[in-house]
Amino acid sequence: MVVFEVNEVILYKMGVGWLKSNAAFSEKEVLFPVLVKNQNDFLKTFKVEIEGEALLSSIAFDTDIMKDLEIDYEGDAFTSILDILSGSKVDITTKDGQQVKGQLVGYQHLDSESEKSVKLEVILVDENSQIFHLDSNEIKHVVPIEEFFQKTLEDQLEILVKSKKENVKNLKISFTEEGEKVVNVSYLTELPAWQSSYRIYSLDKDNAVFELWSLVTNNSQQDWIDAKMQLITGLPISFRYDISSPWIIDRPFVQRPKQMGISVMTPEAEYKELARPAPPPMAAPAGARMKKAKAMRSVAAVADLSMEEEPYEYAVGAAESAEVITTTESVSFSLKQPVSIKKGESALLLLHSMNIPKETINIYNRQQHATHPFKSIEIENATSYGWEEGPVTIYDVGEYAGEAMLKRVPKGEKQIVPYLVEQDIVIKQEETSMSKKIGISLSGQYYVETYINNKTYKLEIDNKCEEEKTIICEVPKMYGYEIDKKKIKVDTKETPNYFRAKIDVEPKSLTKIEIPTFRKTSESVSIASISDEYLEDLLKLETIKEKQVEVLKKIKQIRKEKKQLDEQINTEQSNLNRIDQEYQRITSSIEVLISEGDEGKTRAKYVERMNNLFETMEGKRKLIEELEERLNNIDEEIYNLLDKL
Repeated sequence: MVVFEVNEVILYKMGVGWLKSNAAFSEKEVLFPVLVKNQNDFLKTFKVEIEGEALLSSIAFDTDIMKDLEIDYEGDAFTSILDILSGSKVDITTKDGQQVKGQLVGYQHLDSESEKSVKLEVILVDENSQIFHLDSNEIKHVVPIEEFFQKTLEDQLEILVKSKKENVKNLKISFTEEGEKVVNVSYLTELPAWQSSYRIYSLDKDNAVFELWSLVTNNSQQDWIDAKMQLITGLPISFRYDISSPWIIDRPFVQRPKQMGISVMTPEAEYKELARPAPPPMAAPAGARMKKAKAMRSVAAVADLSMEEEPYEYAVGAAESAEVITTTESVSFSLKQPVSIKKGESALLLLHSMNIPKETINIYNRQQHATHPFKSIEIENATSYGWEEGPVTIYDVGEYAGEAMLKRVPKGEKQIVPYLVEQDIVIKQEETSMSKKIGISLSGQYYVETYINNKTYKLEIDNKCEEEKTIICEVPKMYGYEIDKKKIKVDTKETPNYFRAKIDVEPKSLTKIEIPTFRKTSESVSIASISDEYLEDLLKLETIKEKQVEVLKKIKQIRKEKKQLDEQINTEQSNLNRIDQEYQRITSSIEVLISEGDEGKTRAKYVERMNNLFETMEGKRKLIEELEERLNNIDEEIYNLLDKL
């Protein structure tokens, strides 16, 4: 049996890998095992290289089309087999030695004496048309006589065996001729994404050893023994595509003519609606023999940083363990030594190790911890590639000190890595806010007030240890706020979400600092709706132009008239309401008085008074309408004047 051995593995960060395997043999046909779940990836990406005289002929595989499993092996297996053989000729032997040959009709369920079971009867018709009812519990053998049904049962058993076997499919690779040859097969397959893990060993105040490890898992169907390993950070586009199952194209159905001599015209539109794009041809491997091409790779340089007289010693473990190749798209780590990982196993591989510069600091963020800063190291990526996101473990003088999640760090950039709560430093943070109006202005048709909003962070740092500490205090960066550089007394930097203040704290000391921030805001109000007091403020502005003063004075005069009109309308409306009430009272009195005698005289006086009141009310209503019309005109005049500002 020909066995293909994996000799090279290329893993990507997005969950796929490129496997290369080879075998030497003379056979004309060989079987190549592929996991069923990876069959489509193999068929759309495989590459075959042949060292020898033979050429690749084909790669064949079983599609299992139209072969459904009809045996109910998890339920009633016997009845499902009877369903398969129904209508066929069978030879049945009972437990008492009776032999019955005939055509199997089927079976039926009958109630049994036991409530817990159902009796099954098999119905058979022999060559004399005699009908037999056989108790299934008494049947010893059922043998199909006809070759067709024997083959059907064999096929079903074969499908059952395949369904229970390991989920691997053997693809048959055929060549044009026999003879000694070396065949290299490579293809894309789903594999777990490799994961980055980092180690940082502090050597002294300014230096550390950086290590990059990777976790690799082999969940393929083959062992990787002494295979060349390459890990790539790039993210090539990859996708699943069903290329292995048959592509059945629906065709238009044309009815047969009911009368001879009459042709059938099928509209072209029907074909346009039903036609589908033809499937792309499967990429065929080149028939000519191929030669392997070896890429030239450069070895990454390793920094050599000088140590102090008595540093903690930790040797650089694997500076040359992998070749590092960087491109604009990705970083490739090619391990120089072969790697062996059996299927179902995972392994940690050391990719790179080198000295890097670092600085020990403490960083405080109240959202992360209310009273203590985190001991941290600020490291610089001095490698030739960007660091991917992953867990990092910190060692101090050879001992475990803490761990963190390392964010992506481009080459040449720095990152602060917090790994330990510094309990010897206690920090209290308070915030104060105030707002002050600093000016007014005229902007078009609007009265604008400008405010300055101050937000000050007050920190009290109690260093209880015997060493001087450098602390970076982070305070939230509120929207629109800036550091007040006129008041700040410490070194500050800005990140997307925080203001950072760097402070050196003496041993056994209590230090107080303030981080002042501010922002300017404006509130605008239409001049048409501001008060007379605000209008006077605008007229006092030194920056106002003579034309604007003229317009504002006219607006002020018109607004004064508007105010007088409002007062007059209110007065006239009150008088109208009073007169109307009197009019209604007199009307009610008239209704109860008769037209004769003294009551008649009183009624006449009320009628005269009512008429006078009616004329007065009509005059008041007309006056109010005229005043309101004038008021509307005044508003229009004000807006026309505002357009001139």
